[in-house]
Formats: sequence, structure tokens, C-alpha cells
Amino acid sequence: MTDTIPEATAGGQARRVIFIDLGRFLALVFMLYGHTVAALLAPQYQRGTWFDIWTFQRGLTSALFLLLSGFAFSVATSRHWGSHQRFSFRFLKRVSRFAVFILLGYALHFPVDRFSQLPMAGDEVWRAFLAVDVLQLIGATFLVVQVLVLVTRSRRVFTAAAFVLAALIPIASHPVWAMDWGRLAPPWLAAYMSPAAGSLFPVFPWASYVLFGAGLGQIYVGWGASRLSSYALVALLAPGAAMVLVASLLASMDGTPWSADPWGFMPIQVPLRMGPCLILLSLIAYASERLTRLPRLFAVVGQETLLIYFVHLCIVFGSVWNTGLVGLLGASLGPWATLAAVVLLLASMAALGWYWHWLKHSRPRVARWTMAGAAAVLVGRLL
Repeated sequence: MTDTIPEATAGGQARRVIFIDLGRFLALVFMLYGHTVAALLAPQYQRGTWFDIWTFQRGLTSALFLLLSGFAFSVATSRHWGSHQRFSFRFLKRVSRFAVFILLGYALHFPVDRFSQLPMAGDEVWRAFLAVDVLQLIGATFLVVQVLVLVTRSRRVFTAAAFVLAALIPIASHPVWAMDWGRLAPPWLAAYMSPAAGSLFPVFPWASYVLFGAGLGQIYVGWGASRLSSYALVALLAPGAAMVLVASLLASMDGTPWSADPWGFMPIQVPLRMGPCLILLSLIAYASERLTRLPRLFAVVGQETLLIYFVHLCIVFGSVWNTGLVGLLGASLGPWATLAAVVLLLASMAALGWYWHWLKHSRPRVARWTMAGAAAVLVGRLL
């Protein structure tokens, strides 16, 4: 792979868009229905083979989402690589956007109803607030990757560094977790390092997926867009199958330090999640070669994942601003009622993404004022 991006042919560009959009759309659908089913399906239905299959698939959703986030970051960065190698306006704009990811992540877990109640919040409340979820993870990892672009400068070096870090993070996870971060770092930083602080998505090991996706994105830009079949085989299918095979062999070994709980051993868990995701992406890439275009809804919804993620979490799980479906209904619905809730949520989030995308591009000033007004209302609610 050279440091010069080849001009994509019209066909290559079309396949690129279809490939990315299909992957994003699929990850978003998995995420929406996974959260809804987990929140609303009654316990008596949460058993059996089909539920075990669903549970495994749901476990892949976050890995797929993070892989595609890193992939999209890398492709977008390559379009303006030069401006990201210095402290330009584009660089600062991206950094501020990543900071918004982190801010929104914390906002979803704001610990009290009013700012004035913060001094009275107990340790457990602050612990829950500082716990790192997927938005904080993506924002923080993107900041690191953005700095990596600035430091490495070369696409070749950046790609190598991304893959090396993606491999080292799962290996380092258990030693990092064993450190006493409560003593070594402030609570907010400790939450990024280990699940001991209650974080669902600490940097170790979850940043590995974002970094691996960033490396895949650079390979794609270098030659994969014009040779999609080769890319799907060499960069996705073969590595994915190898990860599953090697991790499965390691998990089956007796007398090892991880034999008691191989799934809990990060050097095994990460490839067992990442491998199927790569295989799935390879199938999407192969399928996209047979498609000349997709309905525009796929691209539009895929580009508004941040808004959809934030809003659907408020709807399903609630927030400091509202009572979600969990608070109203709990895990009390049967399969058909849960399915209806999934369909309604998917339709409403698709409509929201479509409308917001249209507003941003056709009425940008109105969109900016709408965003500012929504932020003012949310902050005002806490005053």
C-alpha cells in the first residue's frame, strides 16, 4: 500500500459506498433490536436454543459496530490526510466532534436530576456516572487514533501501528486490569482502564476493535476499493477464519491459565468476537459486488448513527430527562409484542435519521438552530 490514494473508478466508488453502508445499516439494526429485546422480553422467553443464538449474535453487535466505526474513521481521514497531519481547522473540528461523543456518553448517565444535587451524590452514584460506555470509548479511542495519524504521518506506518496496537491491547488487558487504578489514577481515568470501576466498554480490550477497523480502512483505501473480491478474501475472510480457528484451539486446551474460563480470557475472547465479524463483512463485500445501488435509506441512516444511538437509548432505557420503556413496561412482553416494539423502534429511528439528514443538507441553518435549541432544553432541564 502506497501513501498515494489511487483514483477510484466509478464502479469501485459505487461498491465502496454499498459495502460501507450495508455494514453500518446492519450493525445499527442489530444494535436497535438487541437493546429492545434485552429490555422488554419477559424472562420466561429468554431461554432455549434460539435465545442462545441471539445472545451470541448480540455479543457480536458491539464488536461489529466498533470495527465499522474505526473503518469509517480511516476512510474519512484518508480523503484529507494532509490536513490531519497538522493542527488545522479540520483537525480541531474533528477533535471537538470526538469530545461531543464523550460528553453525550456521560450525559446518558448523568447521576442526578439537577446540577444543584451534585454535591449530595454518593460514591456509588458517581461510580455509575463515570463508568465508560460505548460513546465514551469511541470518542476517546478516536482522539488517540487522530493523534496517531498526526505522529505517524505515513499511511503505511499508521496502518502498521493500528494493527500492532489492536493485537497488543487484548494481550495487555489482564495485566492492566490487575493494576490498582483506584490508587494510580483519578476515578474518571481509572474507569477507562478496567471494568473494575463498572465500565461496560473500557479501553482494554474494546479499543482493539476500533484500531483494527482503522487498519482495515487504510488497506481498503489503498487497493481494496478497486479489488473488492480480493480485499474481501485477503483482508476479511481469511483473517476472520484464522482468528476463529486459532482462538477455538486455544480455548480447547487443558491445563492452561485460561482453561477454567477461556471466554473470559481477552486474547481468546477478542478474536472469537472479531473473527465472525470479519467473516460477515466479507460476505457483505461479496454481496455488494452484485449490487449497483442501494435504497438511499441505507446510506442516510448509516450516516446518522450518533443521533440514532443517543435517542434510542433514551427511548428504551430512559435517561435523566425521561422514563424509558424499561421503566414503563419492564421485561414483561411476549415475543410478538416485543417484535412489534422492535419494528416500531426501527421505523421511528429510520424516520428520525432520514429527517435529520434532510434537514442538515437542505436547511443547514435551521438544523444548527435546532441542535442548539435541543442542547439548551436538555441543559436547562438540569438547572
